[in-house]
Amino acid sequence: MRIDSFVGKNAKEKPHQLALIDGEKTISYEHLDKNIDHIALSIREFGNCRFAVMAESGIQYVEMLLAVYRSDNIAIPLPIELAVLGLERILDTASIRNIIVTETQYSRFGKTFFNRFSTVILVNDDSSVDILRKVVVDEQNNPDLRLVLYTSGTTGTPKGVMLSDRNLVANAESIIEILGITSADKAALVFSPHHAFGNSIINSHLTVGGCVCIGSMNFMGSVFSMLESGMSMFYGVPSTYRLLLRYPEKFKSAFGNVRLAATAGGAIDNTIVNNLRDSNPDIRIMPMYGQTEATARLAYLPAHDVSEFYDTIGKAIPGVTLDVFDADNNPTETDITGELVARGENIMLGYLDNEYATEKKIIDGWMHTGDLAKKLSNGYFKLLGRKDDIIKIGDHRVNPRELEKYIEENTDVSGVFVVPVSHEILGNAISLMVMPNCNTDVDSVFSFCKRNLPGYLCPQEVLYIDHLPLSENGKICNRSIIEGYQSVKNSM
Repeated sequence: MRIDSFVGKNAKEKPHQLALIDGEKTISYEHLDKNIDHIALSIREFGNCRFAVMAESGIQYVEMLLAVYRSDNIAIPLPIELAVLGLERILDTASIRNIIVTETQYSRFGKTFFNRFSTVILVNDDSSVDILRKVVVDEQNNPDLRLVLYTSGTTGTPKGVMLSDRNLVANAESIIEILGITSADKAALVFSPHHAFGNSIINSHLTVGGCVCIGSMNFMGSVFSMLESGMSMFYGVPSTYRLLLRYPEKFKSAFGNVRLAATAGGAIDNTIVNNLRDSNPDIRIMPMYGQTEATARLAYLPAHDVSEFYDTIGKAIPGVTLDVFDADNNPTETDITGELVARGENIMLGYLDNEYATEKKIIDGWMHTGDLAKKLSNGYFKLLGRKDDIIKIGDHRVNPRELEKYIEENTDVSGVFVVPVSHEILGNAISLMVMPNCNTDVDSVFSFCKRNLPGYLCPQEVLYIDHLPLSENGKICNRSIIEGYQSVKNSM
């Protein structure tokens, strides 16, 4: 089955059940299914063709995405938070001729932007369709391909992750099982559905016949109001929770009736865990780990182990096998560092039009995540940073994430980010970006490093920052740290 088929099934069995909430707008499964059918009708004569989907987060985005599925075509959502240059890079890389776009985004980007497409389908605010231009051209695409999600688009060559119907459904079923999602659940989604994590949330809840409330983090008040309106589940990356915790009283009230808080996109910390439990002693906290190439999720940490093993990713989700391989692609022993690898029905078909990158990512049926990890004796896995984040300083290979954690745990700071900087003799050295708290002192941080770290790890400088260095997806990664550092230096 496809994800849109589950919507059709739910429309027959529970037509009046709410499927989506978008601010003041709501839509039942019956009307969602009808709108999907109506939009799909405008592109049915295409067969297995690539369609860019350009829509703001909300009900219309879901309708358009699932309409492309239902018409037996291939959806390529465009992350509209990117600048025009980033979007054009994706469009050029994916060789996209066709686009389906909302009235809002058509007005925003202007008529000239859409001259590159041979087919332009405009979906109006009332879900009616205007065919601005239509040229049906046959394309030779993978017959199993249904969705392409782009992992990047601002620097370098973006890579399109090819996902099949089976990938999407398998991952949705696994998430439903581990989170215990039911048709009675209402889920709060406050970040972009254009990316893998948001996509998986929508898939899981629509598959089981639940409801997704779509919002954003632009206004904290609206997030708290959403939670207090009867949400049973909340999803966020760690930075989502940290932002909400700036308002501790509202946080405590809002999460009082939430039964499950799930995280992904980075390690959760005890501050978040403790605040969630203070707000609701019965809340289940479920950290998850994944990659776009795995249709979003690969591992989860069972709620009962969050306090003790919060610094791990737990174990594989149902249907996935995880292992750690050494440089020769052989499994490592317990507590030996290697690369985390995975296989299962949720693993991508490959990268769109990029066999070379696919062959580097998937070797002998195993997807290589690029994350350094080790297996623990209890069967859980612990991440130790990205392979490509490793910094070579002289003859030493340094894992910046381990160094950050060591300094954070032993000095009075809110956060530490290691930045590789050029060095005349060693090739690289490090600087630190520090998020201070009221007791942070630069000299004390320097003194701690000099006393406890080898000389090559002593920072060249310590810079204060007032916000997290986040990527467009709300994640902290080496690229976002370096970009944050460059921004601070340019402002000095």
